[in-house]
Amino acid sequence: MRRPVLIATIVFVGMSLVAGAQKNDPDAQKIADQYQAAFNKADVQAIVALYTADAMRVGPDGQLITGRPAIEKSYVEGFAGPLKGATLTLQQGGSQVVTPEVKLMEGRFSTAGGSPVKGRYVNTIVRKGGTWLLASVVTIPDPPAAR
Repeated sequence: MRRPVLIATIVFVGMSLVAGAQKNDPDAQKIADQYQAAFNKADVQAIVALYTADAMRVGPDGQLITGRPAIEKSYVEGFAGPLKGATLTLQQGGSQVVTPEVKLMEGRFSTAGGSPVKGRYVNTIVRKGGTWLLASVVTIPDPPAAR
């Protein structure tokens, strides 16, 4: 008798989680599109303008970078080095509203040219003055293919 209740509870919780995650969130898609366009132009100023002043970024190398000035420096160095000539493709996955001013978004990324890498991203975006900005960016590269 308890088993059907447990199964029904699991199904309900699972459906609630799925309902809470949105595909094609327009706010998340807009910031992803802006980021991809700026990256593909190697436009450091446009990229940095998408971040909050105190944003945190974990790049594919696992390094934590905090604040716009440090993030800007990392992109300047990246576009002069391993990201030189690279292009970025972002594929939005799901998003979740935490509060009316905070959303989580996730998806897939891949770069071509430069030092190619593929993986997943998980970002926190916040609305400040009516504009959605990146408060945190975490990129997780795919593990190397098994040989």
